[in-house]
Amino acid sequence: MDTQRSGRSLAICLLAVCAGLNGALAQILPPEAQAAGATWLLKACDVAEQDQLSAVLRKFKQQFEQFFLSALNDGPPAQLLAEQAAEASRRFDLRQEALKTGKGLGLSDAELKAARMVTREQYLAREKDDFVISYKSRAVGGLGVVAGDKGKAVLVALATDRNSPLQGSAQQALLQLQAGTGNAQPKK
Repeated sequence: MDTQRSGRSLAICLLAVCAGLNGALAQILPPEAQAAGATWLLKACDVAEQDQLSAVLRKFKQQFEQFFLSALNDGPPAQLLAEQAAEASRRFDLRQEALKTGKGLGLSDAELKAARMVTREQYLAREKDDFVISYKSRAVGGLGVVAGDKGKAVLVALATDRNSPLQGSAQQALLQLQAGTGNAQPKK
């Protein structure tokens, strides 16, 4: 995906997340804070950007605890899922073109055959699942910055759930809280 399209998609996604904020929360948070929360949920930030966002999150700690709990519970807004599905569909088309010849992909004949067997529906479903887990994982990471008692309880429950794909993220979030405040006690 080219840089211009990627930037445009991120902007659309940020608007979708900001629009998805629950009404009372959106009224309480200024636009800078709304953008920080949306960016946190959508983007794998480098350390410097994460530090900048963390400062904004801590400034509105109580509101962001509910924001991240809602994002964890509800997942991405429908508009954001639709944008992600459209991007995944475009990627599938590019993938299919590359798989026609298979040259330069570094795949064995068996791997190439298996890749060609993946249907659009299977590909889109996997991409959606991965996106939702990533979004929720970032919400868990946000709780690692702002969690109060309710957020900590959710993190502890996730951290001890061996069946949750968010277990590792929750354990990391609890460690982050422990390092920042000294209050969190990760349980194993």
